[in-house]
Amino acid sequence: MNKILLAYAALLFGMVFFGTGTPTAKIVTAGFPLFLAPFLRLLTAALLTTPILVLYRDDLRQISPGSWLYIIGIGTVGLVAFSLFLLTGMKMVNGVMGAMVMSLSPAAVAIGAAWFLSDHLDWRKITAVIFSVIGVVIINASGKSIQAAGVYELVLGSLLVFGAVCSATAYSLFAKKVSNEVKPLLLLPLAAWVAVLLFAIPGLYQAGSFDFSTPTLEQWIALFWWGIGPFGIGTMLWFLGLKAVKASTASGFMGAMPASGLLVSYFWLGDQFYWIHLLGFALVLAGIGMVSWAHWLSEKEARRKQQEYVPFHACPC
Repeated sequence: MNKILLAYAALLFGMVFFGTGTPTAKIVTAGFPLFLAPFLRLLTAALLTTPILVLYRDDLRQISPGSWLYIIGIGTVGLVAFSLFLLTGMKMVNGVMGAMVMSLSPAAVAIGAAWFLSDHLDWRKITAVIFSVIGVVIINASGKSIQAAGVYELVLGSLLVFGAVCSATAYSLFAKKVSNEVKPLLLLPLAAWVAVLLFAIPGLYQAGSFDFSTPTLEQWIALFWWGIGPFGIGTMLWFLGLKAVKASTASGFMGAMPASGLLVSYFWLGDQFYWIHLLGFALVLAGIGMVSWAHWLSEKEARRKQQEYVPFHACPC
């Protein structure tokens, strides 16, 4: 029982930490340049997770060239592109809208797995996508939101954050492709160091002319939390929890992602709460619930056929 409770706690806090990343990025954009911010963020995450490389150093020699290409893809698309899309988009929208757009991740992974990895896309997953999209649209199209941000910035900013969702989906799908050969925990430092190397030249160039005394203490805290919280600790907790529970059970914890994003937006960023947000949030949770239901039925069918069911999950990044 204690082992299961620890797994539940790991899944819960993994998604909670993931959810805080989007509104935290909003604070980071106000204090740091576009390339320097993700360089420092991913350098922090890479240093934090490097002990994993030491622990599993013998496994590194067994990684095939094809798997290395996927790892490079995770670093390039899942971390570099993700960071650029998210930072640029969060300059234009508030934390609430950013968190809700990022909550499309579970539905986006379901669609991506069906299109690119031949996973089964049933009516439950389609309904999950519809619920999630409607929930986001309700919040973004509310009169108060448009009035606060402006139609152009609202739409463009939301699309850029959705670009981050697509990048995170690529991370999840690439990670799935190499899961038989590379331990999920190994992907963290490997992908992080790939991204650090890619960000190094523009990041260090901006660092040369940047006054590091300019950011406030709050912005420094946000930067380091964005590095060690969602991607570093959050991903490790999520992968640890996935080892001990069923796919349908793990999927249910994804609801903590938009919930934590909204709470951070309200209490840290000071975003205005409107009752319409509850409707959008309820639809997003319903979409996540539909994904969990689909996983539960797939698990049940796999047990009946005495087969192993290995799902596609959104990964923190």
